[in-house]
Amino acid sequence: MSLWDKIKDAVTTDDAEAAEEARQEAEAAQAEADKAKVEAQARADEARRKADEAAEKAGLPTASDEEKAQADQARKDAEAEAVKAQEEAQEADRKADERAQKAIEKANKRREKRQEERQEAREERREERQDARQEARREANEPDTYTVKSGDTLSEIGARFGVDWREIARVNNIENPDLIHPGQKFTIPKR
Repeated sequence: MSLWDKIKDAVTTDDAEAAEEARQEAEAAQAEADKAKVEAQARADEARRKADEAAEKAGLPTASDEEKAQADQARKDAEAEAVKAQEEAQEADRKADERAQKAIEKANKRREKRQEERQEAREERREERQDARQEARREANEPDTYTVKSGDTLSEIGARFGVDWREIARVNNIENPDLIHPGQKFTIPKR
């Protein structure tokens, strides 16, 4: 599985920006690892080429003991270089994986933080709705009041609030509904 596939699996698409940053970080780490592998392989190939040249020289009938020893040493050096190249390639892969893992962790932390912020916002909206409902219930249970103005009649006041004028008279103990005065305060019952 490539580094990008690991990141894609670890980061959900709800945070595309964090996922993109993690993908770019993983690609950069993978590019560095690939470069290190190529360089290590080139060194190993060069060491093998030199070992082959030395072995070819040592295989000639006129080769001296010193040339044969050099050929053996070149083979050992080539093997050591190949081992070193393999180790460097593994280290480059490990570093790339480490960088990718850090990018995944960073993206996950950002995603978690955003999820927490969204949850807090949802809770805040829920509380606001709950407060608004409670306020509406309080207002629904509280009777309306009306201050009489010049020219008002009880039937007009009742029509304005959608309540029978006789109910307004009864709730406010009005003995003569035709006799109301400006400035009087009436409790308007709920429908």
